Amino acid sequence: MKYITLAVTGPVIREVSAGNSYQRQIAIRDASPGLLAIIRAATGGGRALVAVNGVFELSVGDSGAIWGAHQGAGLQAEDFASLFDLLARRPDLPVTFSWA
Repeated sequence: MKYITLAVTGPVIREVSAGNSYQRQIAIRDASPGLLAIIRAATGGGRALVAVNGVFELSVGDSGAIWGAHQGAGLQAEDFASLFDLLARRPDLPVTFSWA
């Protein structure tokens, strides 16, 4: 089973609230071994796609976080924004998403 554990941290919320929207990021706290290998290989120039819950395809360009600035236009950016907003309601609380 694939899984990824994500959170939006208090410091990120404070940065975004201070007008630094380019700091929007979702911290990666844990992931299944196969996803971890993909995430660890991702870089700003060599991004990887991770389909959270097998549906919400997000671009990962950092081994520690999923950045809003790394997302493509359209659904990808919208999915990131929705997930960020949902997780930001409970700062620093890791949430695990799992799928087959």
